[in-house]
Amino acid sequence: MVKPIVDVKLLSPTKAKLGADSFLENIKITDADYSGIEIDDLSLDKVLFESLTLNEVQIRELNTTDTIFSKCSIAGGVIEQSNFLRTEFKSSRLQGMQISKSRIQDTTFMSSKLNEANFRFSKLKNVFFDDCDMQGVDFAGASLKNVIFKNCNLCNAQFSQTILSQVDLAGCNITDIAISKETIQEVFVDTGQAVYLSSIFGLKIRD
Repeated sequence: MVKPIVDVKLLSPTKAKLGADSFLENIKITDADYSGIEIDDLSLDKVLFESLTLNEVQIRELNTTDTIFSKCSIAGGVIEQSNFLRTEFKSSRLQGMQISKSRIQDTTFMSSKLNEANFRFSKLKNVFFDDCDMQGVDFAGASLKNVIFKNCNLCNAQFSQTILSQVDLAGCNITDIAISKETIQEVFVDTGQAVYLSSIFGLKIRD
């Protein structure tokens, strides 16, 4: 997976305010609360958001490149029809975040809470979910290509009508996952998951 191309040591600390329209680059913002704000268009290039609270934020269009969200909370945020390129979310709270109809590429989610997050009809390519709580996450109608889920809790996750190509689920909790075999092009699972999925698809295994 491609990591953000940014040297955080070179970023300038700032107390910049997020307005109706904002373009931020080469800066670092820490320990600020922007909960509930509404932004029409926000573009981030080589930006570090650290320990920010953005709960219930509404961003009509978000474009991020080489950007890091570390220890941030965006619970309940509405960030639809957005673009994420070489972006990293670390140890962040993203519960219930609405991120549907978005393009997400070369992006990593690490040790973050994504339960009930909505990725419907989004396109994900070269994305890595590492040690994330993703109970009830919704990927319905989305397209996932070269996406890795490592040690994630995908209990009750929704993959209905989702195109899955080169997707790795091995080692994850997939209890009560909703998935359709017609959309699976190449999915990697472990032995226990294979047995579980075969029961969902109505296959009968004979030893």
